[in-house]
Amino acid sequence: MNYLQNIIATEVEESQLSFFDELISKTVKPFSVKKIENKDDYYTSITAQAHTPPYKIHKYFARRPWNIFEQLISNFSQKGEIVLDVFCGGGVTIYEGLKLNRKVIGCDLNPLSIFVVNNMIKKPHEIQELQQVFQSCKTFLKTLYSDFYQIADKKQNITIDWCELAFESECNFCQTKTLLTNENRVKNGYYKCSNEACISHQNKHKGFAAKDCSRIGYKYLSAIGGGKSNRKTESIENEFASQLENHLQFLRKEIEIKNITISKDIIPKDWDRQFEDGLIQKNILFFQDFFTERNLLINLLLLDFIKSFKDKISLHNYELLRIAFSNTVKDTNIMSFTNDGWQSGKPTTWSKHAYWIPNQFCEVNILSIFENAVAKVNASLTFNTNQKYDANKANNFNELANKNICLFNDSIANINIPANSVDAIITDPPYGSNVQYLELSHFWYIWNKDLYENEPNFAEEAISNRKKGFKGAKTMYDYENNLYKVFAKSYEVLKPKKYMVMTFNNKDISAWLSLLFAVFKAGFTMVQNGLYFQDGVENYKQTAHTKAEGSPYGDFIYIFQKSERQFDKKYTSEGQFAQELDTLFKSYITLIATDNNALIKEMFLAAIPLIECFSKTYLIDNQHTLFHFFKKDYLEKLYL
Repeated sequence: MNYLQNIIATEVEESQLSFFDELISKTVKPFSVKKIENKDDYYTSITAQAHTPPYKIHKYFARRPWNIFEQLISNFSQKGEIVLDVFCGGGVTIYEGLKLNRKVIGCDLNPLSIFVVNNMIKKPHEIQELQQVFQSCKTFLKTLYSDFYQIADKKQNITIDWCELAFESECNFCQTKTLLTNENRVKNGYYKCSNEACISHQNKHKGFAAKDCSRIGYKYLSAIGGGKSNRKTESIENEFASQLENHLQFLRKEIEIKNITISKDIIPKDWDRQFEDGLIQKNILFFQDFFTERNLLINLLLLDFIKSFKDKISLHNYELLRIAFSNTVKDTNIMSFTNDGWQSGKPTTWSKHAYWIPNQFCEVNILSIFENAVAKVNASLTFNTNQKYDANKANNFNELANKNICLFNDSIANINIPANSVDAIITDPPYGSNVQYLELSHFWYIWNKDLYENEPNFAEEAISNRKKGFKGAKTMYDYENNLYKVFAKSYEVLKPKKYMVMTFNNKDISAWLSLLFAVFKAGFTMVQNGLYFQDGVENYKQTAHTKAEGSPYGDFIYIFQKSERQFDKKYTSEGQFAQELDTLFKSYITLIATDNNALIKEMFLAAIPLIECFSKTYLIDNQHTLFHFFKKDYLEKLYL
């Protein structure tokens, strides 16, 4: 007997099903393969537009398209009203709210979020001072490279743009050292052993699995320079190896002279990303291991130089200097790689929401990356010059009477905001187990922690972990409970009859249910037909995640309201609910549709009355165990 059969057999009587049998018969309709036209007034699907310059000032995970949030803010609030984002993340609600003359409140547990948002809303201030210090940093970086970073060429000196490197591993069959280069790769994850007599050549894979072998170091393969128009590649030979060692000795001496500590910030062993990304097996034990020795030393020297300006320039400009540096470390680590199909063959990094380290990777020129980061800061400032807002920061809610932005590095559940004081909530909550925001953002924490007021609060983060059984692992139940704390406070601070609007998508049915259970248990109702599908930015579908088979792309937009709803029926068991919801879902997921997003939308619109009733009549007083049945692959057919 499976889980659903068991709870139904022990909990459900036929008499309990009559009300919902009638409801399902009314809501479950044959689905047309023709795309359903949206004729409601709450939201109209639009073409999602790419990020504007302020969003490019620093990487943040899973930012949503700006013009979608611009439309949501316009639809659900008026000028001068207070708009709250309880998961402000990459700052889309905050920035677009300022542009639309709203008073905005942003909350996020992630200190990186508040650091990024504070800088992306800035306009130029003492701009000559900022440009002078940017130039000083570039000049300083040039002294760190000097003549150590050149490709030997009799006709001209060519500065290296990046080097190609590869991990070295011991074959698990014969223990022969083998470079995990693209050339040695026989297929994804498998490599040809350099020992021609190795038995691995005879197996079905024609090689050994890299995941079964420990990394023992890395080697330089080639140097690439000359820019796109005059690109030159030079193999690494003895002369370059000597040049590299001389450069490292020079950098080590500079570190010693400046008395800079090379920290060892350990990556916790009980992180989801440890299990997902195999960091220990790849010999990545500390956050500093994400860099080659050369790039680690140069970044440390650059940060030390930048910190020397702290008391010499305005705080406004010092923070912009730090955001440029922080964005620089994003592209100067060993998660960088080249692919002819991406970025015109130039190095790219953070191609996944993961600490994904390619076996053949790049060591990029930090000077050129810092120059790019500076250009992004300047582009953001220039763009903001033409926007009709001034960011007047408030320290607390009461100061918003005369100011227009307030940011909190904390959960809304812990913040003092008066009841019935917010006009609209526009947010993009964490997507279940899709993105481990705090774990991933800790990459920057070791560089920026002197700027942060708070340490990351992992306990209250509303996520679940894919991997189970390790200390601190969060389940979908933890995800739901942490969401509930946020939405309960959101319901309290929102004005009556006002709206909470959010974007969400996930191919894991339990993530959907977690979100909806938390929202409805907090007191919200969904407006009639308050679910819409919005496609994502077309050009952004080229990432590793969106290319993966079955990956959802785009978002569903939910419209909730702070209003009461009465129910004629009360759930008394989760088995009763599970049977009804399963019956309803399966009447949809067995259908064939040309537009699965439209099918999912109609399926959830039909299910919302059941989910809301269950949340408000059963979950108020009881815990549930439903995710044992509604497993990750429950909606698999709709996403493949």
